[in-house]
Amino acid sequence: MCGIAGIYGSGLSGEEARAALGRMAAAMSHRGPDQEAVVPLAEIGGGVAVRRLALVDLEGGGQPIASEDGRVLALLNGEIYNHVALRRWLEGRGHRFRTRCDTEVLAHLYEEEGDGLLERLEGMFALAIVDLARRRVLLARDGPGMKPLYVARTPRGVAFASETAALFASGLARPAPDLAALDVGLAVGFLPAPRTPFAGVEKLVAGTALGIGASGVETRTFERFAYRRDDPPSSDAEYVDELERRLDAAVASHLAADVPIGALLSGGWDSSLVATLAARRLGRPLRTFSLVFPDAPEIDESRHARLVARTIGSDHHEIEYRAERLPEILPAVVRHLEEPMAASPAPLSWLLASLAAAHVKGVVGGEGADELFGGYEWFRSSLPYAFRRAMPSGPARWAERRVADERVRRWLRIAAAPDLRAADAEWKRLWTPWEKRRLLRPGLFRDGPDLEPVQIGGELAASCRDGVQRRLASELRGRLADGILLKHEKLGMAHALEARFPFLDRAVVRLAERLPSRLKMHRGREKVVVRALAERHLPPEIAARRKQGLAFPPYGWLRPPAFPGLRSLLLDGAAGGGPFDRPAVERWLAGGPRGRLDDRRFAVLVTVQVWWSQHFGRG
Repeated sequence: MCGIAGIYGSGLSGEEARAALGRMAAAMSHRGPDQEAVVPLAEIGGGVAVRRLALVDLEGGGQPIASEDGRVLALLNGEIYNHVALRRWLEGRGHRFRTRCDTEVLAHLYEEEGDGLLERLEGMFALAIVDLARRRVLLARDGPGMKPLYVARTPRGVAFASETAALFASGLARPAPDLAALDVGLAVGFLPAPRTPFAGVEKLVAGTALGIGASGVETRTFERFAYRRDDPPSSDAEYVDELERRLDAAVASHLAADVPIGALLSGGWDSSLVATLAARRLGRPLRTFSLVFPDAPEIDESRHARLVARTIGSDHHEIEYRAERLPEILPAVVRHLEEPMAASPAPLSWLLASLAAAHVKGVVGGEGADELFGGYEWFRSSLPYAFRRAMPSGPARWAERRVADERVRRWLRIAAAPDLRAADAEWKRLWTPWEKRRLLRPGLFRDGPDLEPVQIGGELAASCRDGVQRRLASELRGRLADGILLKHEKLGMAHALEARFPFLDRAVVRLAERLPSRLKMHRGREKVVVRALAERHLPPEIAARRKQGLAFPPYGWLRPPAFPGLRSLLLDGAAGGGPFDRPAVERWLAGGPRGRLDDRRFAVLVTVQVWWSQHFGRG
């Protein structure tokens, strides 16, 4: 919905603050074509800035929005889906509203609840509340992590923004690589919060808040995901009925806007269910958007997407992906992501967002269903864990470097892992420490615990009652929040498009927390409860499909026509002073140890190099 930014405790003069905030807003202009606001605030030694994409109360909802007495200011990137109910409650307590916008609710709710307002919000958000009377700022990121927020604590003050580019535009922070974070990124293909690729810049962890005041910075968690027992348990049919009610209500709330909302449609269960329920709610044809793979019929889902579109009567639009375009669009994708990422097919999402943004300002989609209800193949795989029980860790660790086949190496790493959470993390590993040591230039390798940041812990780990829950949790709190959702948010907003995901509505998430694992994965069947819902609402041909996620064509990075251009991006960057040793990379690309280079492993090298070249060049 917006780009938000601010400065606290800088000591800048009013004019200096205005100039710095203006630069921050300009750095996020793509996020908000409908409004720019720059507000210096001497009370906090800085001020705030906004670029707004207007979806609700187009004329009156400009930000920041103040409380009646002007002592509380609210900024919001996202949507608060229960803002109407909260508004009624606040009006009953005497608050007067000037707009219909959800952002204004935040200012009044903070007056009533203080930081406790966060527990009452249902929606996707990165927000900032400025309490002028207390000279304090509250920052927060929603529980699933649908909206990012970055913070830089510097000797010249604290800066926050929806994008790191705005932090650097402020002049308070300068980009420098965080080599320990890049070590994690090379291992898993994304950067789990609070890590970012920039030293001194943190990304708020999903479900956490920062309070910035005269006494310093305080962090607290306001929303946690944890599995719960359903007592008394429902029948299977009752669970399906409840999912249907909750998802339908979530779709209805996610369609609320003063502009048309479309739908991303792949032809799989998740997006098709969301699009079907959305079409039934609207009094006009829903606009739907799909990718087509004309050169890769083995993964092309256009026939299925068109069938759903015809069934629901949508106004359907398509965009083609052709591999020769990948080297062309990848630099723009990495620039807007602001961090290297290979854990999700970001260039495909870039194309889809560009298509949708030409027609609507917002879309709904099916993300989150796989992580909540068991949609990935590795969730149901038990053989590597049986192998782990039979294989001693010492011999497994010795053998792993001496085996060429990547699948066998993964099994050996799982066997050698110290515990099950570490074994789950090894499932997702891309590059091992000894491989990274060979690829990176001298002095850039960081031999840290590169998988520890993606392992679940604490209360969440204790709540898991079986391997399915444990592996679901690792995806939900890791790659979903800081890979998939961050990708959709950044690349959508690069085109001034907001993406909303009803499966991640709080009510649906709470159901997933207590749903038995047998209704997620059972006898090799994924998403059992979602399948039952698909059988109720979707054409039989769609309901009978198996999971097929959004992905590049097989070997789409390592074969022509994409490979020559991608190879040049990697090697030319390495020659220009990037993080990788060019001769070592050339050896890998020439064949290297047999069977040890695949698309995702190559993709993470290319994206790291492109990111480095964009920010540091030969530095």
